[in-house]
Amino acid sequence: MVEYDNVREALIDAFETCEGSEIKVDGKNATVEDLQELIKERLVNIADLLGLSDIYLD
Repeated sequence: MVEYDNVREALIDAFETCEGSEIKVDGKNATVEDLQELIKERLVNIADLLGLSDIYLD
């Protein structure tokens, strides 16, 4: 999991992930599930940075 120092970095990476046309995971084109996991990791990190881990722990 990628960890960010601030919300801005995490948001930039999340937007770049969403805008990517050929995203690779383990050398293969990413599936929908892969993309969901990539975005979820960034959202979890953003929630942690904001002190809102209860959002995904519930």
